[in-house]
Amino acid sequence: MGSSYAPALKDSLQTMSYADFLGVVASGRRNVSASQQNVMPAFGDNPNVACYMDDLYIYLRARAHDAVGRVRPAKHEDKPPAAQQAEDSCMGKR
Repeated sequence: MGSSYAPALKDSLQTMSYADFLGVVASGRRNVSASQQNVMPAFGDNPNVACYMDDLYIYLRARAHDAVGRVRPAKHEDKPPAAQQAEDSCMGKR
């Protein structure tokens, strides 16, 4: 939802491309002006973020366009084996 230190990323996704989103989340962003300073730290080295970048984009984009509210997503079915293997590999699990 953002704060006085960092604006809500969901608001940025109203106009931000997928490529720009990946760059901001991976590398962070700093917007400094005379009246405010907004900083988003880099999360590119954090597997808890990097391994779920597509999911984060889809969720935040849906939030940006009011397709989903501010709620925890519902439980879902277990992942297919191939998806679980890809996640485990990304997270460094064997």
